[in-house]
Amino acid sequence: MRGLMMGRFQPFHLGHLELAKIILRECDELIICITSLQFNYMEKDPFTAGERIQMIHESLKEENLDLSKCYILAIENQFNIATWASYLRSSLPKFDRVYSGNDYVRMLLSDSGLEVIKPNFLDREKYNATLIRKLIAENSDWKKLVPKAVADNIIKFNGMQRIQTILTSDTKPTEY
Repeated sequence: MRGLMMGRFQPFHLGHLELAKIILRECDELIICITSLQFNYMEKDPFTAGERIQMIHESLKEENLDLSKCYILAIENQFNIATWASYLRSSLPKFDRVYSGNDYVRMLLSDSGLEVIKPNFLDREKYNATLIRKLIAENSDWKKLVPKAVADNIIKFNGMQRIQTILTSDTKPTEY
């Protein structure tokens, strides 16, 4: 059985890592699908797809998770929401269930006949990428909310400065 988790992962945080562990306990394999592949260097999406893949891969490796049971893929957004489930089915390896803490995502995928599991563990107030990006921009205590590999990569990618520059730019890089 293959479990799917998806999101923008801007950045991948400890809540995401915990969900990956849960899925690997309940399923034989894990697919981590990075959405919004085409967006980067923006307020909501400061990191590239390649950077996010690297952060996730290194986080799973750092936790000694079996990488032979993990797929990390990136896809573009599908703008026709009604066909999103079929887009996922055609773009990803076969999956049996989807794990999502997002009510909207669960509704869309359940309406399309997919089995969707709501994880019970996630503290969405604390483990929230919007909050983490805000803390990064303020140079506040953000590292405790992400795996060490993510913090190391954000520093390596000069992500703190990138986020601060994006937020103060007069070119409006925050709009799609």
